[in-house]
Formats: sequence, structure tokens, C-alpha cells
Amino acid sequence: MKYFLRYLLLAAAITVLALFQALHIPDQYTEVKAFRGATLEGAVFDPLIARSLNENYGVSVTMDGTRVRLYPSDIYMNVRLQPMGSLAMIRDIFSCNAHMYGGTEIWVKRGMDSVLMHPGTLEGEINGQTVALSEAPLILNGNIFLPIKDIAAIFGFSCTINSEGANRQIALSSEAATPLLLPAAFDLRDEGRVAPTMNQGTESTCWAHASTGAMESALRPEDNAFFDVEDMIAKKGYSFKGKTGGDYSQALAYLLSWKGPVTLGTSEPVKDYHLSEVRFFTADDIDAIKLAIYKNGGVTSSIYSDTVSTGTMVSSPYYNALKNAYCYTGTEEPNHDIVIIGWDDERPASDFGGKARGKGAFICQNSWGEDFGDNGVFYVSYYDSNIGSQAVSYSRIMSSEGYDIIHQSDLCGWTGQIGYSGENVFAANIFTAGVDEDVSACGFYALGKDTIYEVYIVEDFQGVEDLSKRKPVASGRLENKGYYTISFDSPVFVSAGERFAVMLSITTPGVAQPMAVEYTSERMEGEADISDGEGYISVNGLDWTSVEEKSHGNLCLKAYSNIKERSEGSED
Repeated sequence: MKYFLRYLLLAAAITVLALFQALHIPDQYTEVKAFRGATLEGAVFDPLIARSLNENYGVSVTMDGTRVRLYPSDIYMNVRLQPMGSLAMIRDIFSCNAHMYGGTEIWVKRGMDSVLMHPGTLEGEINGQTVALSEAPLILNGNIFLPIKDIAAIFGFSCTINSEGANRQIALSSEAATPLLLPAAFDLRDEGRVAPTMNQGTESTCWAHASTGAMESALRPEDNAFFDVEDMIAKKGYSFKGKTGGDYSQALAYLLSWKGPVTLGTSEPVKDYHLSEVRFFTADDIDAIKLAIYKNGGVTSSIYSDTVSTGTMVSSPYYNALKNAYCYTGTEEPNHDIVIIGWDDERPASDFGGKARGKGAFICQNSWGEDFGDNGVFYVSYYDSNIGSQAVSYSRIMSSEGYDIIHQSDLCGWTGQIGYSGENVFAANIFTAGVDEDVSACGFYALGKDTIYEVYIVEDFQGVEDLSKRKPVASGRLENKGYYTISFDSPVFVSAGERFAVMLSITTPGVAQPMAVEYTSERMEGEADISDGEGYISVNGLDWTSVEEKSHGNLCLKAYSNIKERSEGSED
């Protein structure tokens, strides 16, 4: 018994000694252990967290407290949990010019500041001065990503990253940012962002040449693509002959429905590119058009030409051939489409033969061959009656990792509007999944500024009564008129053969019929099939009317999805 007691006392003494030593470990050793543990934890868990955030769209962005709309490829969290932004996203949120040249030089320009970066390099230049970057730019699945925190700091924006449960929020503020001052003159030709001038000849296909030219400009300099104008004309889906005229709405119908673009010399659509967002302007939006050119490339516009049938302006009283300068001040409606590729605020009014009330002009590319103007380029005064009218910017073109499948019934695009003589309307389109799909986004037109939208989805749709079972998947405000692709907060799975509904509540101030539709008319017969859709509208979201019965047309409301279990890419 006494030996047992001695054993207990000895064990207790050893325990006390061990505790004493543990409590008196040198501070330096304790810090080393803690540091190694943190490093090990970050090395192991940060890449896993980053992967989860990327796969589950777990990153949101706000600018001055307002949530920023994001596309699937906009944000990439690297293995150190640092946010990287695509060039398109960087252009959008910082209102800058961001492009890569020759696969090695990435230039980001905003006002008077120019930043040079290189993929995989932790060193850059700001206005010629060498600076260190916290993260190196990277190329992933063909997309270029830049460190958001570095770009924000360079241009004076504040940037904080907050945790929201398993998600991350990037909060940006422009309060101390350097004011954006566009240059007095800017020419996309100097940036390598203009395609060669085309020649439409005697055919009335300016609309198609302007559209393909703007699309090509939007992709440059990263991709010097050439698209087939004749394919756009042939597949527009309207009954009248393609060579007797057209407008931007036909071009958009072709591009937004994924019929094209088609690379010149081939016959299949370019799977790498899908037009996903466009912005519309009016003749009063001179500054907004400039910014769109600066960020996204050429902007199509309509003008009036009194000599459009001749393919030249030499005989026009509104054209000064010596200065390649044009200014029409009459009341005729536009009849010719061109591409605005720059501007010159100091272009003298005298260049326009007394027609312009002041100085300044847009630099425009025509489609009358290189013998016209300066290798196909001429100046149109800011005071021209029509310049900027029906203007379109191709503000977002998604690459191949965007969406696999498009569901639609409006192959002829926006040709009319529908509503209940009020600013709000509910609309729902019914689709059938061809395979197991994750429905991830929808697309629609905002027919005016400051459009408020709410998007819902209905799974396992059996009849109109199921529209009451809708669940919200996205909401927000669209500042400008245009076409937008809206990503869902999270994808919704539908199985092969399942019918589902995408529903939209849209409110557009000052617009009595805020929902875009395609409808039957003499002009729209031919390849268009108005009976291929099943759509409904409602004044209150409760009582529904068939769009085919009400307007003999289809809703311009598309759905985008990915085939379930798509493989993901990795850093190059």
C-alpha cells in the first residue's frame, strides 16, 4: 500500500513539473510555433476556401455601398485568398481602359495615369515609375485577371475584404479616388483596337458592317478576329431581303441568340464568344458614348446621309472632303450606320463648312472602302443632327466558360413592347431542360434608365397556377438602357425533360410598356417562328395572360444554363 502511495506522489510531482515547464516556455519558441502553425493552416486551408468561393460564386462586390453586378468569370480568388478581377470587370468598376497587348503587356489607363503590368510578375510601372504589386496578374482559361486591391490603391479607391459567413465581400469606395478625366482626343486606331475598313458596295448592309466592326473592335487587341458580315445578313430571320436595308436591332437579334458571330471563312458560330450585354445611347449622350469607346471599343451609331445610295459623300453639301468632315443639320431621319472609334474635342468648327455651331467631333469609321475619307475614317461634328442616335456599345462579350446552353424563343429579338400602360409588368417564359442543367442566369432588355428588376424561377412547371410557387434568384437596378445578362445568386438545378419558368418583375420609370417582345408583322415573317414560345404577362403577378394570344409574339426573356458537373479550370 505504501509503495502505491509513493507511486501516486511521484506521478503527481512529475505532472506538476511538466506543467511548470509548459508555462515557462521561452516566448521566442512560442512565437515560432504559432507562426509555423498559421503558415501551415493558411497553406492547407486557403486554397480549399478559395476553390469553394470560386465554385459557389461566394464573392460579392460593392462600390460606394451599391452591389456590383458580376458575371461568372469576373472574380477569381487566388490560393492566398486575394481577389483577382477580369479585365472586363476592372474596366467596369474602375471606369478605365484595360487591355493586354501581345500576350505580355497589360495596360490599365484612367485619366492621366497609365499602369503597365505583366502576367506572372510582381512588378509593374505607374506612369513610368517601377512599383511592387501584392499579387501577380494571371491568365486562367484564356482570361486575364488583375489584383483588385492593387488597382484600387493605384487609382485612389479604398478596398476592404470582409467575411460574410462562408462568403467574402469586397467593399470598394471611390470617395478619395482620382477624378476620371477623359482625354480631349482619343482614337482607337492608336490603341490597335479597330478592324480594317470594309466596303459594302452598292448593297444596303451598313447595319451589318457596323455591327461586326464594333464587335471586332470590342475584342481587340486581345483577339484580332474577323467576322462574316454575310452570315449575319443571311441569318437575321426577317422576311425582307437582307440587302435592302436593316438596323441595329437585327444585328443584336443575331448576336444575342448565339447565331453568331461567325469567323470569316467558316460556317459555324464562334463558340468562344457570346454577346451578353449592350448599352443604348441617344444623341444627347456624348460623354457617355466617349466613356463607352474608351472602355469597350467602337460604338455603332446612325446618321443621315443625303448621298447614301452613291457610297460617297463627295457631292454632299454637308461634307468637306478636304478635312474629311461631315455635319448634317436637317430634320431627316437616320439612314446609315457607322462605327464611332474616337473623338476630338478641339476639331475646329470651320472644318464643317459653317454647318457646326461649335468645335468638337467624333471620329467615325465608314463601310465605303478605304478610298473614302482617311482610309475609310471621317469626322462627324458633335452638332450633327443624328450622331449618337440609335447608338450601341457592345459592353460585355462572354468567353467560352460562361454558359453552355441558351433557352429562348425570341430569335428575331426586340421588335415591340408590351405592358399594361404602367411602369411595371410581370413576365414569365417557360422552357424545357434538354439535359441535367444548372440554370444560372437570364437575359432581358431594360427599355429605359434606372430599371428595377426582380427575377424568380419556378421548378417543375406544370401549368400557369405554378407561377405562384416562384422563388427569388436575383434582383437589382440597371442604370442604363440596354440588354443585360443577370447572374442568379446561385444556380438552380433542373433535370432533363423538366419544364421550368423564368419570371421577371420589371419596373422602368417613364416607360408605359416596359417588356420587350418580338411580334408578328409583315416585316417579321419568314424564318421567324412566333409559335415556338410559351410566355405569360401579368399586371400583378397573380393573373396571367398568354403573350402569344395578347400580342401574337414572344417575350424577349432568355435563360442561360450550364450542363451539370462541368469541369473547372486551374491557374496557368
